[in-house]
Amino acid sequence: MPKSGKITIGITGEIGAGKTTYTKEFRNLGFLPVYTDKIAHEILKISEVKSLIRDYFGKDIIKKSEIDRKKLAFKAFRNKSNWKKLLELTHPCILKEIDKIIKCSANKYCAIDAPLLFESGLDKKCDFILLVKASPDIRRKRLLKKMSWQEAEKRTSCLMPIKDKLRLADFVVDNSKNEKGMVKKNVQEIWLGIQNKRSKTERRSV
Repeated sequence: MPKSGKITIGITGEIGAGKTTYTKEFRNLGFLPVYTDKIAHEILKISEVKSLIRDYFGKDIIKKSEIDRKKLAFKAFRNKSNWKKLLELTHPCILKEIDKIIKCSANKYCAIDAPLLFESGLDKKCDFILLVKASPDIRRKRLLKKMSWQEAEKRTSCLMPIKDKLRLADFVVDNSKNEKGMVKKNVQEIWLGIQNKRSKTERRSV
């Protein structure tokens, strides 16, 4: 976010590629980590947001006075129309909270872990963008702990094509291999690249 005098890197990528691993490594480097998924979970607890989601997705989306996130995900990713509506209902609040967190922090460097970086428009608030990718086989193995591959593909179909994200990213890393020290080495190289580019006032625009 250039106007704040801070350096912000948005970290996104394919589902199951391991972007959070990179966010944690940036944290180890001294960056303020901002996890949009965690913020989204908190936003779903806001009464006004819950009401809007209930009105659109149905009363059965509420379980014990709270949003049933699994049921919401199932309905939201059923089609692009539902998914776009969920973005419309939640992301203005999420973006506002991200701005607040970064503004209130004394840290000059921020790393935003954002699965929907481009889809939400958050990329426009970042100085640099890192895209993490991995082979389908590796992502499938990682995702088995969280969701089925079919569910992952359904979610991916609602997102911006990876080829377009690759074109818009400043840095791209392949996280398919599990070599010791690889993530740390890549992050250090990216940080060096950021420092070399800091004199530039703007990055590639969409």
